[in-house]
Amino acid sequence: SITLQYDQGVAQVRGRGAQLPRQEMVRRIQQRFQERLTRELQLDEEQREVLAEVFAAFGEARAELLPRRREFAREVRQLMTGDLSEDRAMELLLELREIRQQEAALRIEEEDRLLEALTPSQVLHLQTVRDQFGDQIRRLGSPNGPNDLGPRRLGPGGPPRAPRR
Repeated sequence: SITLQYDQGVAQVRGRGAQLPRQEMVRRIQQRFQERLTRELQLDEEQREVLAEVFAAFGEARAELLPRRREFAREVRQLMTGDLSEDRAMELLLELREIRQQEAALRIEEEDRLLEALTPSQVLHLQTVRDQFGDQIRRLGSPNGPNDLGPRRLGPGGPPRAPRR
């Protein structure tokens, strides 16, 4: 069984007139994800096992980067409100580069492991399905509910407006 681990808070998700815990919604999406991968990639048992191992190993590595990502996002929000210096802004840019490099290295290593069991086209297909899956999970955590198009990256009001003259 393929298992992906995501932050599963206890926030309530409203949809179709019912309230389900977020973790139940995530579990259902994960199940559909697993079924979809198996069907669309036509995976045999050995391939499913390799995927489970790869997802577990690299999911843990990504989870280790999450606290840094969250702290980074918090500090960027502070910067946008004018609470950080330009020196700290530069430090944040350098830290973001480091995080992105680590994430890219993880993705390349993961792809190499996946290519041991899957064809290149299967790996590309898997990545597309996984990106769609991640979008679904993020929408569940959206303050606007599961039908929202996703989190706004620059705060609740959208991008900053140009100053009036």
